[in-house]
Amino acid sequence: MMDNGELSAAGTVVPRHWRGIIGTIWSGQAVSILTSTAAGYALLWYLTETTGSALVLAFASLAVFVPGAILGPFAGAIVDRFDRKLIMIVADIGIAVVTVIAALLISMGATSIALVVGIQVVRSVGQTFHQPAMQAVMPLLVPDRHLVRIGSLDQGIMSVSNIGGPALGIFMYVTFGLQVALFADAAGALIACGALLLVSVPQAQMDKDKRSNVLHEMGDGLRAIGECEGMGLLFLFIFLGTIAFMPMAMLYPLMTYEHFALGGFEASLVEAVFGIGLLLGSIVLGIWGGGRKLVWLVALSIGGCGIVSIACGLLPPAAFSSFVVFSGVMAVAMAFFNGPLAALIQRRIAPEKLGRVMALLGVVFSVASPIGLLVAGPVAEALGVAPWFVISGVGMVAVAIAALIPPSVRSLDKPAGE
Repeated sequence: MMDNGELSAAGTVVPRHWRGIIGTIWSGQAVSILTSTAAGYALLWYLTETTGSALVLAFASLAVFVPGAILGPFAGAIVDRFDRKLIMIVADIGIAVVTVIAALLISMGATSIALVVGIQVVRSVGQTFHQPAMQAVMPLLVPDRHLVRIGSLDQGIMSVSNIGGPALGIFMYVTFGLQVALFADAAGALIACGALLLVSVPQAQMDKDKRSNVLHEMGDGLRAIGECEGMGLLFLFIFLGTIAFMPMAMLYPLMTYEHFALGGFEASLVEAVFGIGLLLGSIVLGIWGGGRKLVWLVALSIGGCGIVSIACGLLPPAAFSSFVVFSGVMAVAMAFFNGPLAALIQRRIAPEKLGRVMALLGVVFSVASPIGLLVAGPVAEALGVAPWFVISGVGMVAVAIAALIPPSVRSLDKPAGE
């Protein structure tokens, strides 16, 4: 069937061969995400093996969130000013160059904690620009009826990478050394660049006569959210939900070690089952398409994760098998969050402002995650990790219910203009 003349989610004409364009872009992204996940786990394993310090691991984790929190609004303004395809390519090349330099330094024996954390920060900076650019491009390429499916494709690739990436990263680290994992990451970034160079991507930059200065344009993202009734409240609920969810997600390995008194194999089994559940949920969402009630889908995803989290926290120490099953169920529920949320925003925000708004969504995640970790750490230390799962779950259920109360939030499901 010909796609020529069909309108995109942004209201523009969809490129005639949009499926081929999407397939090319995501083929490159799939390789890059897999190698990036592998390198990230290799770096994490290096810190674990070298220091054995929870404080160092926590600092390294926080370092990943900082660039997004600080640079997110600036990155969004840049994404809306310039060629988004070029921004993605520059971000990937920048990551590749720095990663290669770091790998060469490590090959010469210059490995250090500071270098590893520095690599994590640089990678995070690149993603701070790359992610909103990618999310702002998709509505220009994809018909509205397929927008949630494309979001599920992104999530599906991430879940496959989360299943295979850690094993690949640990294998490369143990067998060949940290530098090989970094070289592979750089190669993956270059492959993603090559895929982008093969396709033509529609543009929706801000008109030059409307440009003022970057600081003012950064504020335009907030104004765009404020002008869309209900969107500001939705961002608030996402912020609160992230504070409740993120610590629980980070404490999963500790739950296996502390509450169930089991080892690394069992912890890796839980991670694998979680990745499989996320993949299955993404496949279901991709086939279904999400329907029309995306706000309800996002809220039910948060609430479902909360209910399963409570159930996990109430399990006795002998019920590890139930914990594994619940982990898979939680992952399936989580799969119905990202794609519908991105589609809601992409449908409601003008294409020329979408980069700034998606970057602000990244800021919400980047700021909420450390807050959640700072709250959870002392509580879990004092009460134990299992009680925190219950507390986290109650928080998520409360956020899900609260998100469905305001009519303005529910009205985001209506077509723009109604």
